[in-house]
Amino acid sequence: MIRACALAWLVAFAPPRAAAHTAAQALGLADLLPAALHDNPAVLSAQPAHTAAGLDLIDSYLGFAPRANWTFENSRERLDVVRTKNFVYQKGISHFGNYDNTLEVVQPLFDARIFAQLHGAYAGLHRARAELDSASQKALFELIQAYLSTLGSADSLALSQAEEATLAKQNDIMQARIGRGVGNVADADEITARLMQARAGVEGARANLAEAFATLEHKAGVRVPAVWKLASPIPMPPPLPNSVEEWVQTARAQNPDVLTTDDAADEAYANYQTAAAAVLPRVELDFTQDSTDSGGSVYGGGDLTTERTVMFKLTVPLFNGDGNGYPAAAARARYHAARYRSEDQRREISDRVHTAFDEVVANARRAKILSVGAQAAQRVVIAKEARFRSGMGDITDILDADRDFVQAQRQLLASRYNYLLNLLQLKRLAGDVSDADVAFIDACLERDGAPIERPEK
Repeated sequence: MIRACALAWLVAFAPPRAAAHTAAQALGLADLLPAALHDNPAVLSAQPAHTAAGLDLIDSYLGFAPRANWTFENSRERLDVVRTKNFVYQKGISHFGNYDNTLEVVQPLFDARIFAQLHGAYAGLHRARAELDSASQKALFELIQAYLSTLGSADSLALSQAEEATLAKQNDIMQARIGRGVGNVADADEITARLMQARAGVEGARANLAEAFATLEHKAGVRVPAVWKLASPIPMPPPLPNSVEEWVQTARAQNPDVLTTDDAADEAYANYQTAAAAVLPRVELDFTQDSTDSGGSVYGGGDLTTERTVMFKLTVPLFNGDGNGYPAAAARARYHAARYRSEDQRREISDRVHTAFDEVVANARRAKILSVGAQAAQRVVIAKEARFRSGMGDITDILDADRDFVQAQRQLLASRYNYLLNLLQLKRLAGDVSDADVAFIDACLERDGAPIERPEK
């Protein structure tokens, strides 16, 4: 009965029923999903990063392929013979044109740096994929969070308006009693003080609702004129699996943020391997073909020569072979730092999983308890009103009872929203937020009644 009374109370003092065209413009959570994902800046920035990581992997494989270069040189030579004892040569200035074509093909046979770079490219691809998944799941979660926050703000406004209406009615009754000479001025002042406080609460709640709509539009990326209310009651089953340790293991294994730090540590290790491989011997096969067309010179006529060379090349770095010093030690230190960051992320995720799991279980139980408490608070209001009408009670008793009933309703609604948000947070920590969760929340919306409109400024 209390549930029906509470719903009737909320509906009675909710904002005026929207027009038909407003209801047609009301958007459910599923309606906002496409724009929220496709136009989300974080998701859009993560997509090309993932593409770039895939291209980096292709480039790393090309490290095993031959390296071919063709060089063409065209030179014009000016030779001035100032003095000579060779009777064949003549003094004076001569010009000669020279052309040189060189084709060089180098095939790596063994280079440890290439294997290390390939390892790093795979780690980079995995990290980019985890970052894209993290951005998508974050966009999903923040959209649901913003939608539920908007509904919660609307419920808070409805309760504030209901409280204001009740106090206004009590104030009218008290003023009428004073007019008949049976009222108490002190009681009237008490009602007035609480009424003004309630009206201030309505204005604050209306501002909070407008801010919630603005946040929802920011997360959705589209204009949101109205949203649908959350049905009551909503299903509040315990989280499955019902073991928090299973959730922790899942989160440590597939949470996108954990995977990102793991892959970053793997990348750091690959960089260390690349730096360490710089001091290892390298073997390559070098083929060179050189064609030279000399226009001539004072020391001989022009000629055309072709030279082919096949060379087996072994490079053994002895000291500062690449001219870059020995960065392996620094790379190893950066790897250890990345590994410790990864472990710190795992511990943080574990703590957050425990908190979210406990909140889901507690709010599911709290909702049942608060529902019983709200029923009791409603009966107290009825009893206090009856005592007052019989002349045995005081007006402040009714005011306090009404205030307690509103507070009970607020706590009940808060437990429901906290349950949903913490359940989704738990799934996000486990790396399991998906379109199915959006569909679940969307199915809990009540589309039969009037929607919640964006407050007018």
